[in-house]
Amino acid sequence: MNLHPSSLLVIVANLVWGVGALGALTCFRGNVSNRLFSTFLFVGSLLMGAGTVLGFPDQLSWQAAEPVYLGLAPLANRLDPLSSLFLLVLAVVGICVSFFSPQYLDHLSKRINLGFYWSCLFTFCIGMAQVLLSANAITFLVFWELMSLSSVALVASESTRKSAQRSAFIYLTATRISTAFITSGFIWMYFFCKSWNFADWSFAGPERCGAALVILIGLCIKAGVWPFHTWLPYAHPEAPAPVSALMSGVMVKVAIYGIVRFLVCNSCDSDIPAFCALGLGLISSIWGVICALMQRDLKRLLAFSTVENTGLLVGGIGLALLAHTRSYEPIAILAMTAVLFHVINHGVFKSLLFLSAGTIDAQAHTRDLSLLGGLAKGMPATMICFLVGSIAICAMPPFNGFISKYLFYQSFFQLSWTAVPILEKAGALVIVALLSCVGALSLACFAKAVGIAFLGRARSDLAAATKEPKGGMIVAQMILATLCAAIGMFGPFVLVYIQPVVGLTLHERVDLSRAFNLPMLPLFLIGISLSLVFYRLFLAPANHISRKFITWDCGFGDLPSRAEETGSSFSQPIGSLFAPLLQYRMSTEIAGKDRRHFPDMINFQASMTSFLEQEIYRRTGAALEGLSTLLVRLQTGSIHVHLLYVFLSVIVVALVGSFF
Repeated sequence: MNLHPSSLLVIVANLVWGVGALGALTCFRGNVSNRLFSTFLFVGSLLMGAGTVLGFPDQLSWQAAEPVYLGLAPLANRLDPLSSLFLLVLAVVGICVSFFSPQYLDHLSKRINLGFYWSCLFTFCIGMAQVLLSANAITFLVFWELMSLSSVALVASESTRKSAQRSAFIYLTATRISTAFITSGFIWMYFFCKSWNFADWSFAGPERCGAALVILIGLCIKAGVWPFHTWLPYAHPEAPAPVSALMSGVMVKVAIYGIVRFLVCNSCDSDIPAFCALGLGLISSIWGVICALMQRDLKRLLAFSTVENTGLLVGGIGLALLAHTRSYEPIAILAMTAVLFHVINHGVFKSLLFLSAGTIDAQAHTRDLSLLGGLAKGMPATMICFLVGSIAICAMPPFNGFISKYLFYQSFFQLSWTAVPILEKAGALVIVALLSCVGALSLACFAKAVGIAFLGRARSDLAAATKEPKGGMIVAQMILATLCAAIGMFGPFVLVYIQPVVGLTLHERVDLSRAFNLPMLPLFLIGISLSLVFYRLFLAPANHISRKFITWDCGFGDLPSRAEETGSSFSQPIGSLFAPLLQYRMSTEIAGKDRRHFPDMINFQASMTSFLEQEIYRRTGAALEGLSTLLVRLQTGSIHVHLLYVFLSVIVVALVGSFF
């Protein structure tokens, strides 16, 4: 079989990662060379990126030889513009993780099994790549499971910690439920189409709305969309920083890819999945950014921010579905362009933020904002990179997040101007207002993260002694920060390459210039101007005499670190505003003989309870546990009774099958 060079590069990339996984297994109990396995990750990612770029925008397909069969269907791959875009994000993040990992893993060498870690990491990358390349449902499910289980193992890297065990179990439960929904939807579609090949599937028609909904729910669980998001704030704080970057920057995008591939590319024309995606996405965006603002742990903050951004992506897909089914093609084009561009942007800036958070954790040995502060003095490069990622995620020009969020706003504005029913016009304007609120809260959230972590005085001895790492950890962050700026300033060029992908998803030729006009020159000039201002203020050598002054201290002497703003005090006003929604509570304890005028001790505690976890998931788990206790009684230990159970089950299955 003659293969296209792009196909060969993609296959070789998977083989390189496979060799890395097998090699790491041989070092399971011995010494592990982090640099060697990082080289394997780098080479595989580079080959994957080269294959996707060379093959764009062709549509290529191949399958394994006949002996390699996955039960019901062959191991089949398909490389088209849509999968190429997502694979390119995987390649870029993989390259940066390969630079970041060797130095970062040094501080974890005594806490995790490095051979097991690298084997799972390579397996994780293979699983994500093959899910994106899958041409049939069986291949998709096999590698979906490989991706899910390997990522669970990576979350539990520090397996001796009970918090890691609990987080991995919560995440494992979410993956099992997600896989169950997706498998059910695939079987349902096989019943309609009599084929496992995605090319033969179509979700057109009201009778296939149920299958579309089931698949949508399964993929939303994996993407961390509300109300299925609860695993994200548990998994990310426990996973090593490179794993968090891959999970948030790439893995949740694999679920987004599935929604686009199945519902948009395969012509889902029902309003119900579209409205469900739009509603869940909007709620997820609001809930994610509010919860992110209230967090003290830096990685939990970033995890909830992922909930916000995946909600934005799913909501955009819902709008694209709705517009496409009602023949509002310019709106569908705008929405899908925004979704695909934001996939690239979020993959870049969220990976950057997680790697920066990992750098802080490795150097300061804490992610608690109440113990950080003043890191800009010891970690200036990390501060600049984290600041770039924060500006990008807040959609401020000239960085990359601005363009994609601008397109989301344009999509809903266009819907409000189009000749649609008055309720849809009003709904579009309400959504614009809510997205504006989300943007403002996101700005407050990352102003808190940057200000509390990097500015002011150190709030602990660990933060005061923190120094900048050298080598790969900084290189990885600088690459991603540069991409944030480059994509933002040259966004219109990127949009040209997105056109074939949008055309593939909507089954028509797309000319983005007819849908909207995004000027390039102002963005570029803004970027250059801000760069010059930044250089003049912070990097250029000073040509004047510096004078130091004592901070006004109200007559109490030198201000201690306790006088610094804390993350809790920063977010307390907004927490109070949303207290009924967040179940946010504050308690203050004042002690001393004359505590009214001269208190000896003041203790303030703020707490937030997850309604979903306490009232829904916990009670559901308790009900299932009670049901399991009842079913245990069926285990009599008698082989005759068990054979009777099997006989009755066969009869029930036969009766059910006779109706189909």
